Amino acid sequence: MGNRLDYLFQEWHQLGGAVLLAEKSNDVLVRSSEKVIAESTNYCRKSGRLTWIVLDWLIHNIEQIDEQKLLQETKKIGELSILGLLCDAAFLQKQHSKFEHIIIACEPHKEIEPFFHRVAKSPLALRLTKEKPLDIFLKWNYLCNELRYL
Repeated sequence: MGNRLDYLFQEWHQLGGAVLLAEKSNDVLVRSSEKVIAESTNYCRKSGRLTWIVLDWLIHNIEQIDEQKLLQETKKIGELSILGLLCDAAFLQKQHSKFEHIIIACEPHKEIEPFFHRVAKSPLALRLTKEKPLDIFLKWNYLCNELRYL
């Protein structure tokens, strides 16, 4: 995962995402933002850092997105429930019709579980997350309490 996740951070940097990099790579061929978002949905549950980068980028750049292309790419290579959650959270900060269209096209995760895999591995973190989960995550069948800045 590390190498692929590092590559995604490089792509986000080139797309203008708020990414701090130890070293910038010149070997990164940036794909469309729709493809980078779609693939990122596979890694968000493994990386809080990536989740916040994607969410921030969506809030500031939703106008650039072709929502149909994003949905198609996510169906092929990503996780629709994560995309729906990210767009729903972004919509709380910036009301935009593209977010609404994407949210409607996505379905919640099949069962309720912790959003971040690291939380599921820690009894204390899991207990705290279950005590005060955020409604936006519950709507998508995820448990998380780490998005308080919205």
